[in-house]
Amino acid sequence: MSKPDPVDVLVIGAGASGAVCSLVLAQAGLRVVCLDQGGWTEPAQHPHYSDDFQYQRQNRWNPEPSLRRGPDDYPVEGGQSHALMWNGVGGSTNVFAALWPRFRPSDFRKGREHGLAPDWPITYEDLAPFYDEADRLVGVSGLTGDAAMPPRAPYPLGPLPMRKSGRTIAQGFERLDWHWWPMPAGIISDSYDGRAACNGCGNCGSGCPRGSMAKMSITLWPKALAAGAALRPGARVERIETGPDGRATGAVYIDRTTGTRVQQDAAVVVLAANGVGSPRLLLLSESARHPRGLANANDVVGRYLLHHTLVAAEIWVDQPIDSHVGNSGAIISSEFAETDVSRGFVNGFNFNVARTGPAGTAAIGAFSQRPAPWGAAHHAWFARRFGHSFGAFAIGDDLPQASNRVTLSQTEVDSDGLPAARLHYVPHENDLRMMRYGIERLRDLAQSVDAFDTAVNDYMEDGVYRTPAWHMLGTCRMGSDPGSSVVNRWHQSWEVPNLYVVDGSSFATGGVVNPTSTVTALALRCARHLAAALASS
Repeated sequence: MSKPDPVDVLVIGAGASGAVCSLVLAQAGLRVVCLDQGGWTEPAQHPHYSDDFQYQRQNRWNPEPSLRRGPDDYPVEGGQSHALMWNGVGGSTNVFAALWPRFRPSDFRKGREHGLAPDWPITYEDLAPFYDEADRLVGVSGLTGDAAMPPRAPYPLGPLPMRKSGRTIAQGFERLDWHWWPMPAGIISDSYDGRAACNGCGNCGSGCPRGSMAKMSITLWPKALAAGAALRPGARVERIETGPDGRATGAVYIDRTTGTRVQQDAAVVVLAANGVGSPRLLLLSESARHPRGLANANDVVGRYLLHHTLVAAEIWVDQPIDSHVGNSGAIISSEFAETDVSRGFVNGFNFNVARTGPAGTAAIGAFSQRPAPWGAAHHAWFARRFGHSFGAFAIGDDLPQASNRVTLSQTEVDSDGLPAARLHYVPHENDLRMMRYGIERLRDLAQSVDAFDTAVNDYMEDGVYRTPAWHMLGTCRMGSDPGSSVVNRWHQSWEVPNLYVVDGSSFATGGVVNPTSTVTALALRCARHLAAALASS
């Protein structure tokens, strides 16, 4: 086993949170090494330059590793869960939609609101300056003035174009007198920081080889490397090591190029491997001192898996709205985001309303699960429907349950023989009531735009909900109580004080929005704190 020189900080995972931490800590003059089991995703590897780009999106570029089965992936076992993740430099920003809304102040205080979920140990106000900094760092486009959110600094860039689809959707919300606002996006509407503005190609689902989206291998990693951070792709971590005092000493990984094992020692370990990968690695790091896995004496690691609840509709209108053009997200609505118990449930949901994409996406019924007919009726169906539809998602704040969790698979292993992650997820009855209410509101939206057809997707199969929401949160959650959380307000492990967990797994609740904006802001906050602490030690 080789053993390079020790470093100040070892970061595990090169996605959004790992990139942010590596950048900030390297800029502070610390010796930083970041490991990722995947490699670089070059622009030419994206499907955009291939005639069959839509087929590739469903196969080798599928956001779910168990369907994609790439050489850098590890399997994820889970009958009711789907997991969006990309193993490689930049992580899931290689394949995400780059929607960039923030959590709401109420998302941080659900314990005080209704007691069925915990309060975060921090507030929206604690995080607000880091939201602003993250927006500037990655380049976020948006429109200030949303009355549904607290006042904020101006976005670095103005909003992306509304286009025909967005204007049609907005008219429907206005007829219902429902809140709506242009969706903030980690997609630049003008040239920014040496990157080209979005060209509206319509293939956001396959990432962005131009760098117009907040793909961290383009936006942050070049800066982190220039600041002195060392990045080692193709490094599959087997376990985090600890010393006799119980503190982390570094990690052992497999160099996937040579097949050799390497022990990288560090004064501090930052785990940034996403809401599935981080608990998996902690559970793999069991020892005589940590028989349940690292940082897991309280048996909380892996528990409280949050996905968001999701129901959706594809809505067709008579007029052509060119829904194959432009960025993924058009409109966000917070009309039902806050708790109103008169609806029959606590928590709420956001509407994310989007164009439905290119021809192949429409034909397979990606939103509606209602594919185009083949044969004599196909051309008439396509002429009537292509470019005439939009998709609406109701994304709900699911209640954290200890029974929803990530464990180690007893049957599946990765290509190096390490146990795969196993996901178990069943929505709470409160979540199911919220989803049923959301479906009715989707029907209201369809009626408001004079839809000639609507296909609602509740993602139920034989009475079993199979979540498509993909977000992986809550499995190493932060809190004020060492008995019911894994890390404190600074992402520091209660049990292993020089171990930090900085990704979506640290969320105490899931909110009603896509999480990457909050993941990035939290990573910035943690990295600034850690840099200051190491400078004073």
